[in-house]
Amino acid sequence: MSERDTLKVQLHGTHSHVKMLDALEGLTAEQAGVVPGESPHSVFQLLRHMIYWQDIGIARILGTAPPFPESSAEGWTAAAAPTDATEWDETVEEFSTGLWEMDAMLDSDEVDLDAVVEKDRMRTVRDNLLMVMCHNSYHLGEIVMLRRQIGAWPPPKGGDTF
Repeated sequence: MSERDTLKVQLHGTHSHVKMLDALEGLTAEQAGVVPGESPHSVFQLLRHMIYWQDIGIARILGTAPPFPESSAEGWTAAAAPTDATEWDETVEEFSTGLWEMDAMLDSDEVDLDAVVEKDRMRTVRDNLLMVMCHNSYHLGEIVMLRRQIGAWPPPKGGDTF
């Protein structure tokens, strides 16, 4: 398997853990807004946070990145719950769109994984893709745990990794 194929597999989350989008499947807007027990966040807040950094990673690759955030708090601005099912569905779609945009980058021979896209930090396309992938994977584990805590696990496609 080529490096690009391996990255695509991990981008979507297979083999090492449940697929990213499958982990969100079947979750209602109401469930996505629950902050259980001692958790500091809801699934909705985690997903908005993931989108925040995913968008920055994609923008860096495209050369359109905003200034680096002054505080990590800038990535945690979402309310606990979406306002309604439409907002939840749109949020899941926004996350999905970002995943597929990175997938397309990996499919493109025109995207050089070794190209330096952040000259001040000497970060490459690959570095940014990996940052987003690892960040998403980290928070995916939290989403799975929150779903377990609120009794909304497994998703319709199942919770096993293979």
